[in-house]
Amino acid sequence: MRQQLSLITLLLFLSVGLKAQNGFTISGTVSDAETGETLPFANVFFAETTYGVNTDADGRFEIKVSEPGTYDLIIRFVGYKTYGLNIRLEDERSLYFDVALTPEEVNLGSVTVTAEKDENWKRYLQIFKDTFLGFSKNASQCKILNEDDLDFYYDRKENALYAYSKVPIKVENKALGYLIDYYLEEFKVDYSKRLNTYFGYTVFTEMEAKTKRRARVWEENRRKAYEGSLQHFFSSVFEGKLEEEGYIVQVAKDVTNFGRVLDPTNVNLREWLDQGQSDLSRQLPFDNFLYVTYTKERETPEYVQKAKPGGKLNSVSASRLGEQISWISLAEGKEAIEFERTGYVYDPLSFYSSGYWGFEKVADMVPINYKPKQ
Repeated sequence: MRQQLSLITLLLFLSVGLKAQNGFTISGTVSDAETGETLPFANVFFAETTYGVNTDADGRFEIKVSEPGTYDLIIRFVGYKTYGLNIRLEDERSLYFDVALTPEEVNLGSVTVTAEKDENWKRYLQIFKDTFLGFSKNASQCKILNEDDLDFYYDRKENALYAYSKVPIKVENKALGYLIDYYLEEFKVDYSKRLNTYFGYTVFTEMEAKTKRRARVWEENRRKAYEGSLQHFFSSVFEGKLEEEGYIVQVAKDVTNFGRVLDPTNVNLREWLDQGQSDLSRQLPFDNFLYVTYTKERETPEYVQKAKPGGKLNSVSASRLGEQISWISLAEGKEAIEFERTGYVYDPLSFYSSGYWGFEKVADMVPINYKPKQ
């Protein structure tokens, strides 16, 4: 009898242990804040991941996440304000949320969007695609499936172009094998300041490969897109593997004069890290610019042709000419960049990136929960 009880106890512990390893479950309901009525088929997802669902006919949802970390829970429904909540998945395995969405007041003021798809609309669309998807090899294999849902407004006084979409921009990326829903919050091309800015929330869906060869091509392209990216860089800083992963980091006083580097030696950023808001995050404080060379890939012909500053030989590091050069600086009023092991950055607006990282756009993105196959 004692042996039977011991066996039952052992099986119970094994069951609990296996359940704890099954990840996290986030569930809840979505309703109208004014009427209390539930909202069926609302979009519920974690931004920059492959975790996303629609609410059912009763406004309920459930998302399962395999890895701990910090995620941005986003809920969207046409005609309502976007709901966003930063969630840290660490100890508690099940979370439940009742979310009430507030109806959105549509008031564009003096803005009148282009109703007809005339020549101006077509020209603005091309500008949007160049800015949003980019010019990389991956961008050439991307297609916006619902272009007609985009509206544009050119403000002559500001000399700026704005883009709007009431529904997610649907992108088919045949290079990486992803279907992307991009919920555009802001898009502006400021011609006076020569500054392009766009912001939104992304959810990825993996496309089904029809052949094993296509699956291998997609995995290789995803790996190439990930390695050398900002996401990969921050993950390497967290792990203390910058040199191993192919990065050379220097401190530059400015990036307009390529000869002005404060320290020609490779900086060990791991020594600069401070503890973040939780055990899951780290903070990277720094001054001036971090001048980053990625040595495991060369500049692509597309970058040299379209984006390389003035065609200059923009390398002052210990690396060979032609390797991928990027630089980052803190935004005004910010003291550090906070990020996690996955490369997830708490505040994407806390810093600016230029150079090769500025060249890579939506066409080169992989989800935060992407892991290269070993």
